[in-house]
Amino acid sequence: VNTVFQDYALFPHMNVRDNVAFSLMLRKVGKAERNRAAEEALEMVKLAGYGDRRPGQLSGGQRQRVALARAIVNKPKVLLLDEPLGALDLKLREQMQEELKDLQKTLGITFIFVTHDQGEALSMADRVAVFNAGRIMQIGTPEDIYRRPQTRFVADFVGSSNILPPAFVQGVLGVAKWASLRPEAVHVIKAGGGASALTGTVTSRSYMGSTTRLGIELGKQRLHAVLPSSGDVPAEGDRVTVGFSKDALHLMENGE
Repeated sequence: VNTVFQDYALFPHMNVRDNVAFSLMLRKVGKAERNRAAEEALEMVKLAGYGDRRPGQLSGGQRQRVALARAIVNKPKVLLLDEPLGALDLKLREQMQEELKDLQKTLGITFIFVTHDQGEALSMADRVAVFNAGRIMQIGTPEDIYRRPQTRFVADFVGSSNILPPAFVQGVLGVAKWASLRPEAVHVIKAGGGASALTGTVTSRSYMGSTTRLGIELGKQRLHAVLPSSGDVPAEGDRVTVGFSKDALHLMENGE
């Protein structure tokens, strides 16, 4: 098992090639062989030709690639990545996410990726484990974790979710259990003249670029909805009718 940390921990007095080959040097691998292996690893992380540079001459993203090359140079069976992209800006982080996925497929080894970024976990993983206070709350595919959370903690922690109490769910499904409802599954139209059990008032409106997030008061229950900004989005204070498919309600095992 080799590890990549958020702090690159590169030796500033060594060039990139020697940083990557350091573990091979400790294992008494010959210089020619370790240099060949280091150059091969650098090529895999798209840093071919950077071997003679010092870490201080590299950008943050390039230093992260060097740390990654150092971790894969001796061909581990498992690579542990502990918040490796946390220090990078958004666009570079997204680029590195794609590169890490491609690298994992090329190497054919297991990557264990530790992150507090739920979006990062969902977009990168084949399987996700959600932890709370050192306990595994749920393990599954990204879709399972997002669409079928087993507990309130998972539903609330991974993405954004409306957590609906048993009294509300009883009125909709006839079952008194906690349920989760993702905001994008909530349909909102401006209220007409007819009465509706799910008519409420828009109390908050947050523009987020391609989408707009609404907070809606439905009597004692508050719902959040996410709508395309390109559509007819109700304004704050508007009366609206709210709907959702019963299939969009996911019953949870417990309310913890």
